[in-house]
Amino acid sequence: MPRKIHDGPANGTAQQTLPEPPSDRQARPLADEWWQARQERQAMTTRLLATFTDTKTVRRDLTRRRGLIKLLDWLEQQPGDTWQDRWPASGADAAGQDWTDPILGSDMRRFRRDELIGGLPLLIVGQVIRPTCRWLLRQRLALMLAEARQALDPEGLARLEQHAQDTIGWARSDAMNKLTWIVIHKGGVVADITVGDCVELTAALEEHHFRGSAGRPLFYALLKETGILPATAPPRLRALRIEARPSIEQVVDKYGIECQPIRDLMVDYLTERAPDLDHTSLRSIARNLCRLFWCDLEVHHPGIDSLHLAPEVSQAWKKRLAYIRDADGNPIRPRVNFRSELVFVKAFYEDIAR
Repeated sequence: MPRKIHDGPANGTAQQTLPEPPSDRQARPLADEWWQARQERQAMTTRLLATFTDTKTVRRDLTRRRGLIKLLDWLEQQPGDTWQDRWPASGADAAGQDWTDPILGSDMRRFRRDELIGGLPLLIVGQVIRPTCRWLLRQRLALMLAEARQALDPEGLARLEQHAQDTIGWARSDAMNKLTWIVIHKGGVVADITVGDCVELTAALEEHHFRGSAGRPLFYALLKETGILPATAPPRLRALRIEARPSIEQVVDKYGIECQPIRDLMVDYLTERAPDLDHTSLRSIARNLCRLFWCDLEVHHPGIDSLHLAPEVSQAWKKRLAYIRDADGNPIRPRVNFRSELVFVKAFYEDIAR
C-alpha cells in the first residue's frame, strides 16, 4: 500500500502518495513496549543505580540519585501504562531543550534543574524511556552519549569506532554520536540499524536545521563498509537522500492547505525558485510559507482566501510567529529566528508582485 503524505487531505488539496520504499530501506518501527519500560520501580531503580553510579564520583552520583527519584515520582503522576507512555504524555519530550520546564513548573520548591538533568540520562541509557529524535537532537548531553556507548552495545560501537580510527577526530565523533542516537531512539544494537534508520535520522537533522551535520555521511559509510547494511544498500547516503526527495507538490501538500488557489500559488512559486536552491533550502522556505504563514492564517481565520491581509490580521500573525508554540498554540519560548522568518514572507510578497 502507498503511504499518504498526510492523513486525510484538506478541502481543496489533492491527495498525494509516495510509493513504499523497498523493505530493506525502511526505517524500523518503534516498539510498542519493552521490558525496561515496564520494569517495577524498585527493581528498576536498583538496576540503574548499580549500573550508572560509582563510589569514585560520590557527589555527582548523589545528584543523579536525587534526580532519578524525583523524575520517577513525577512520571508516576503522568497518564500511561509504562514509563515510556508517561514520558511523552508529560509534555517533556515536546518541550525539547526546555524539557525541565513542565517539571519545575509543577513544584519549584521540590525540583532542581541540575538534579533532573543528572537523573534523566539514567532513564535513557537504561532504556526505561526512548525519547524522540527531535528531543535527542536538542540536547547537549555528552556524558549521556558516552555512557550509552558503553551500556547499550559497547562491542558493536567500538568496532565501528576502530574502523574509523584513521579519520579526523571531529568526524569520527560526529559519526559515533549519530549511531548512538539511533540505538537510543530505536533500541536494539548497532547490527539492527537499517538503511531507513539512517535516512530517518538525516531527515531529522535537516528538519531541525543541523544541515552541516546532516551532510556528514561517515556514520553511513561505517555501517556499509563493515557489512552491517546489506549488499543492496547504495554505497553512499547521498544517493538515498536524492531518491527519497518528494516533488514540490508533495512538499506543499503535506501541510494540508485548504485554499486551492493559494496551494497552487505556493507550488508555482517554489517551482520557479527551485533551480536556484538546494532541496533543504527549498523545504525550509516551504515550511515557512505553508506552515508558519498560510496554515496559521487558515487556523485563525477559517475560509481565508486572499493574500491581501488586513493590518490587524497581519499584526496578529506576527505576534503569534514571535513564539515557538506547543500543539495547543500556547507559547513555549521566543522564536530566536523570528526576524529571518519574516524575511521569507516579505520576499514572497515582493516576488509575486513583480
